[in-house]
Amino acid sequence: MSKERARAREARAAVRVAEREKAAKARARQERLAALKPTVPTIPKRQRRYGAMPVRQQLGLAAGWFAAQWVFWQLTGDTRSRLGLALVSLLALPLVVVLVPRRGPR
Repeated sequence: MSKERARAREARAAVRVAEREKAAKARARQERLAALKPTVPTIPKRQRRYGAMPVRQQLGLAAGWFAAQWVFWQLTGDTRSRLGLALVSLLALPLVVVLVPRRGPR
C-alpha cells in the first residue's frame, strides 16, 4: 500500500510542478504582451487639466457682463424684465466660461 501512496504522491507532485511551470509561462506571456501595449502618458498629480482663468480674462468677462447689463437696462423699461435678463445672463456665465478658448501652454 505504501508504494501506491508514494507513486500517487509523486504523480501529484509532478502535476503541481507542471501547473507551476504553466502558470509561470502564462505570467511571462502576459508581461510580454503588457510591454507591447501602448500606455497613456502619466500626468503629474499637481497638474490640472483646466487651469484657473487668468485675471485678465476674468476682468474681460466681468466687463463684458456689466456691458451687457447696461445695454439690457437701457433697452428695457420694466424692472421685472431687467431683473429677469440679469438673472438669465448671470446663469449663462458658466456656459460662457466653458466656451471661451483657453490660451496658454498645453
